[in-house]
Amino acid sequence: MADQNIEAEIRRILQEELSGNASSSAAGTTTSQPDGLGNGIFTNVNDAIAAAKQAQAIYQDKPLAFRKKVVQAIKDGFGPYIEYMAKQTREETGMGTAEAKIAKLKNALYNTPGVELLDPEVETGDGGMVMYEYTPFGVIGAVGPSTNPCETVLNNSIMMMSAGNAVVFGAHPGAKNITRWAVEKLNEFVYKATGLKNLLVSLDTPSIESVQEMMQHPDVAMLAVTGGPAVVHQALTSGKKAVGAGAGNPPAMVDATADIDLAAHNLFTSAKFDNEILCTSEKEIIAEDSIKDELLQKIVAKGACLVTDPKDIKHLADMTIGDNGAPDRKYVGKDATVILDAAGISYTGDPKLIMMDVDKDNPLVKTEMLMPILPIVGCPDFDAVLATAIEVEGGNHHTASIHSNNILHINKAAHRMNTSIFVANGPTFAATGVGDNGYYSGAAALTIATPTGEGTTTTKTFTRRRRFNCPQGFSLRSWEV
Repeated sequence: MADQNIEAEIRRILQEELSGNASSSAAGTTTSQPDGLGNGIFTNVNDAIAAAKQAQAIYQDKPLAFRKKVVQAIKDGFGPYIEYMAKQTREETGMGTAEAKIAKLKNALYNTPGVELLDPEVETGDGGMVMYEYTPFGVIGAVGPSTNPCETVLNNSIMMMSAGNAVVFGAHPGAKNITRWAVEKLNEFVYKATGLKNLLVSLDTPSIESVQEMMQHPDVAMLAVTGGPAVVHQALTSGKKAVGAGAGNPPAMVDATADIDLAAHNLFTSAKFDNEILCTSEKEIIAEDSIKDELLQKIVAKGACLVTDPKDIKHLADMTIGDNGAPDRKYVGKDATVILDAAGISYTGDPKLIMMDVDKDNPLVKTEMLMPILPIVGCPDFDAVLATAIEVEGGNHHTASIHSNNILHINKAAHRMNTSIFVANGPTFAATGVGDNGYYSGAAALTIATPTGEGTTTTKTFTRRRRFNCPQGFSLRSWEV
């Protein structure tokens, strides 16, 4: 009888709790959401974050099926606009190629991981049950680059929203128009499918100051920054949980055992992709002397311009690298012919890459150029190749690759480079999920978080891992406790 009374009391309490939750959930759903300028665009940081916070409060109580509906709305909605986004991004930023951007946008839209990564972890034993679930942070402040504006909006939004978060997106001023268009369209698609507004918000006029204000706002629970070292540093010193994508200068090592034809194909295809603006792109080749010349000639035969005059090489470096040691933005992501014309260097045909044979201390080797310039450095043996690659990578621990048929060389290089991404016998763009020319296309990753350790980000990156314990029971193997 006592057990029946206890059971009845438990039922009563649960019914009251569920009724209360249902009432508050319904009230939250019917609460009017702020519009700002409409479709997720606001004139100031406070209003944008307030709208995102209100949207997330509703969204976090929805089932996973609702999140899947949001993601599907994004995929279905943006699918017909991929070519438009690619062309508009190329036109506004002046960087890269529309063809490469189409591949990147397809990757971001269709290969970004979603809700499927959030399966709980359950452990049972004689002492009961432990369960881990992945839950939202709340409102995430995201900062995007001008090199991948729409791709980052799509990739970040799908992952972060799959995790149950709302997003305040800080657009790069150099890509503000196409980024705003993407934010507005995403809101349009999600609202049409779910009736929910402002899961992704942004500002009418983005600026460095507005990004700084967003980073310090108390209602932003987490930051995700895909950009240069300065903005990553701001995020890491904000006092918030931060995912930061730092600098890189990826070396591509080639040893004497490599398939030279395959290496030349991979290096040319990957290095020219979107005019080298990917942070994962091969920025320099470090090759054994015994195969260096053959490799160089085969890459040139595919469509690279080889610059041999030392004066031209120096002029090229002086012209494309600023006084601050960073690549001149005037040439970032520009076509190889534009750079060659500006330098007054003659060429034939329509080269896609600019190459030169230099030593490891050349500034074109040690600078992350973000343009279609690919120097090659020769070394006497593999140990020297690896040592040089470690040196020129600059301790960024971002990305490196190797072309080799020696498994010990591959293993040693992967261990010693200690990078977030390491690729063997393939183009580095494959590691970010871009599939081209038959290459494997895995999960899309536009934010490579090396300084903060997450590496290629996924849905789980933007969640809190929470633990639930039930010390008594919930083990099907036995009953006695």
